[in-house]
Amino acid sequence: MKSEPLGEVAIEACDFAGHDMRSLLQALEHELFQIYPGMPKPAVLQPSLALIARGEAQPLGCVALVPSAADAAEIKRLFVTPSARGHGLAKRLLADLERRASQQGVKRLLVETGNLQAPAISLYQGLGYRPIAPFGPYIGNPVSCCFEKALTR
Repeated sequence: MKSEPLGEVAIEACDFAGHDMRSLLQALEHELFQIYPGMPKPAVLQPSLALIARGEAQPLGCVALVPSAADAAEIKRLFVTPSARGHGLAKRLLADLERRASQQGVKRLLVETGNLQAPAISLYQGLGYRPIAPFGPYIGNPVSCCFEKALTR
């Protein structure tokens, strides 16, 4: 279900510790705790890149990139506010992140999402991410669904 049109939306690199990003991350954390009540607090990140989407100066969505190996990086904290969902904003954020990651020399993107987040799973698979075995901290986590995508230049 689409809400009101978003109007002009700009996606830009931002400070991961900035006010608008913190606000979006708090909303994401709140939403995740509703879905997974026993979930541990998210780890502190040191992303190499953070993107924010804004419409009429309001933060609407975000995503971050964390290096994980010489040629790979992990997508973290992809989130779109409920009022901005259904307009393709997550796809736009991911496309911009993929482009920038490729420019940084990243050849493979990894991502983890929860098994109760069907829209996220569908989004990643629809964008060419293929299912893989859990990696790193997600090994042994029964709710983790992991994916990867090879980037081309």
